[in-house]
Amino acid sequence: MEERRLLLAVALSLLVLTAYSMLVSPPAPAPAPPSPPAAPGTTAVPGATEAPAPAGTPAEASPAPAASPVARVVVDPRERRVEVAAPEFTVAFTNRGARLVSWTLARYRDARGAPEEMVPAAGAGVRPFDVETGIAEIDAQLRDALFVPSAETLTLPADAPRSLRFDFASGELLAHKTFTFQASGLVELSVVVKRAGRELPSRVLWGPGIGHPSAEEREVQGYQEPAGVALTASGVERHVASKLPAAGQSLPGVRWAGVESHYFAALFVAPGAPLAAVLRSQGVPAVGDEKPHSLPIVAVDATGGAPLQLFVGAKDYQSMARLGHGLERVVPVGDWIGPIVVPLMGLLRFVQQRVGNWGWSIVVLTVLINLAMAPFRHYSIVNGIKMARLGPEMRQIQDRYRKVPLMDPRRQQMQEEVGALYARHGMSMGSQMMVGCLPLLLTMPFLFAFYRVLTVSVDLRGASYLWIPDLAQKDPLFLTPVLMGVSMFVMQKMTPSTLDPAQQRIMMLMPLMLAGMFLWAPAGLNLYWLTSNLWSIVQQAVSLRLLQPHTAHERRDKKGR
Repeated sequence: MEERRLLLAVALSLLVLTAYSMLVSPPAPAPAPPSPPAAPGTTAVPGATEAPAPAGTPAEASPAPAASPVARVVVDPRERRVEVAAPEFTVAFTNRGARLVSWTLARYRDARGAPEEMVPAAGAGVRPFDVETGIAEIDAQLRDALFVPSAETLTLPADAPRSLRFDFASGELLAHKTFTFQASGLVELSVVVKRAGRELPSRVLWGPGIGHPSAEEREVQGYQEPAGVALTASGVERHVASKLPAAGQSLPGVRWAGVESHYFAALFVAPGAPLAAVLRSQGVPAVGDEKPHSLPIVAVDATGGAPLQLFVGAKDYQSMARLGHGLERVVPVGDWIGPIVVPLMGLLRFVQQRVGNWGWSIVVLTVLINLAMAPFRHYSIVNGIKMARLGPEMRQIQDRYRKVPLMDPRRQQMQEEVGALYARHGMSMGSQMMVGCLPLLLTMPFLFAFYRVLTVSVDLRGASYLWIPDLAQKDPLFLTPVLMGVSMFVMQKMTPSTLDPAQQRIMMLMPLMLAGMFLWAPAGLNLYWLTSNLWSIVQQAVSLRLLQPHTAHERRDKKGR
């Protein structure tokens, strides 16, 4: 009975529990709120859990933990060469440090006939387009970093700019360099370096030096050593590398700054704003028979990513003037004589375009200049003949007053006797001095200006003429300086002189001295002086022949008196 009751109780209990579960279901659990989207530059970490809120703090008041940023990594897996080809130049970078390894000029050739290389030989130390922040470990990391280039090859059209960008990011360090090659020939450059999101002060470099001057170029008389150069408010400043202070030469607020050699330059410009630059030097070890020497390095401020402009190429006055920014002032045409030098440079190029050879162009232009100056030289020859005629009497007067002090009143008597001597020969002392000096004053500036043209003109570099392979280097046979000395000797023998015999013998040493001085001068200069002397000999011979009848007539008149 009891068992029956127990079974009935269990059965009733199960019935009640089953009915309750079927009639009354428990509520569904509330869904979790959606997670906010992840911030850019972050990644979710698997298995991470949210920490519980502290006791006593409402869950809705507890801030969500900040996600830890994961740094973006931009590194090239291998070192590669990046090339830029343009009609006038070819540029090659290495992505290790986004540094320059080659910049060749198509129009200019070296001694081997290859395109002229603007980038100095590779070696230890800085390279062009290195970036410095002032923090040694970051600078070292940037020099060794494998940047990712935007292209491996870039071909530039003649009339449109193209850009090349290098990017690098690792850890907290981020850097990029952008080069925009413009149709004008200038390159626009911007640099940005950041650490932990903060931009670092940065400077971009060029150096050491520019180009590869050969041993033959360096031994030419007048060779300009590689130097740092800048355009300041007071003019162009040049700083030879060997004379730069150890800490460098600071150049605040300049229009442009860079490095130069005799014929080439690399110049940084900050358009519309003054440029802050520093010049310093780097020692170069001896190679072969050469001596150790120093080369300049320029570092310009590139902080803020503001674009810089860069010129790399030959110091051609006309081409640089078209680029603006006063870049043409790097060509040392001279201050007072520059207004004559610049037109003569254009005239020489004009003649060469029609003659076809730079040597013959020098000869033609020298003849044209001397032809324009021929009337003045004729008057100078006439004046020389007159002065030579009264020379013996002039020396007698000078001998009588030789021992008289300059401040002695008797010097006035000497001037009176000289005036009377001029009057007897139908000459005026004042006008004669003007006639004698004016031709010289008018012709010498043009002669010196053409001399300067041949010194600075990059067109003569590599130009051949007859037996001379390069008019910018010395004559390999030394024929032009020797012939120039001989022609000067002939000129002196033909020129009437008022000097006494002893002084004339001393003057005869001048051609020998000048010929010795010009042995290592550029052959183009010697060709110019030789041509000018030959013209003077011919003109003097013609003038003396034309004046002979007049001189003979004057002598007959004197005898008749």
